[in-house]
Amino acid sequence: MSLQHIFAQPDLIEGTDKNNPIVIHPIQLKDYDKFQECSKLLYLSKKHFEENSYPLLALVFMSHQQFEMAQEELIENLCLLFSLVTQKEVNFISGENVEGFLIDNINLISVDNYDDVRALIMRQNLMFDQKIFKDPLVQEWANKVIMSRQKNSANITMEDMITTVKNDDGLTYEQVKNQTVYQLYADFYRIGKFMQFQQSSLFATVSTEKISIQYFAENIDMFKSPYDDLFVKKDKLNKLNAITK
Repeated sequence: MSLQHIFAQPDLIEGTDKNNPIVIHPIQLKDYDKFQECSKLLYLSKKHFEENSYPLLALVFMSHQQFEMAQEELIENLCLLFSLVTQKEVNFISGENVEGFLIDNINLISVDNYDDVRALIMRQNLMFDQKIFKDPLVQEWANKVIMSRQKNSANITMEDMITTVKNDDGLTYEQVKNQTVYQLYADFYRIGKFMQFQQSSLFATVSTEKISIQYFAENIDMFKSPYDDLFVKKDKLNKLNAITK
């Protein structure tokens, strides 16, 4: 298992300059608000478009009116996004033979590598592709399941996670703001594991029933999508039918 994400190491993407790959850095919490403002376009995948024979970046450009966004605003958002993750100056260029986002006057993010850049940024910052179903009825039910899960889960904001990690780890806000999104989530989930372990261990000392105790250091799948398991799998339904008969 790689320690790249927990140590906030950047990734490399091949650009137009073969000798100088594009360096993509995970977002630090101090830049999180800016990132939130400009990263929403990353959630657009080809599954969102009926006509998807074009490259994804071209589809994003063509769809700006759907989001009540002028093309200039879309370009500004993407320039800011790529500037944040590359930590370089980024400008949009458009000409007869080239169009894309020029990084530090060296490399280009274009239709040729946008998909790879998008996937990498999303993975680094724990962003997940939404489930899109061709059947409208299935899509409607999927949306209802997601809304139900959100309604029944605890209301935890990014600020809540920051204050929890800060107080539990004894960090200063200056230290916390230099953490990445991945590091914050990893710390927050681990604190939860510790608390569950302590509570289960305490109950086990007084309970007459056998209590399952999950070890506090067991693996946490940080890349598990919240859109997984929206519906009960067929094999589970078969088991349920067998029980209810």
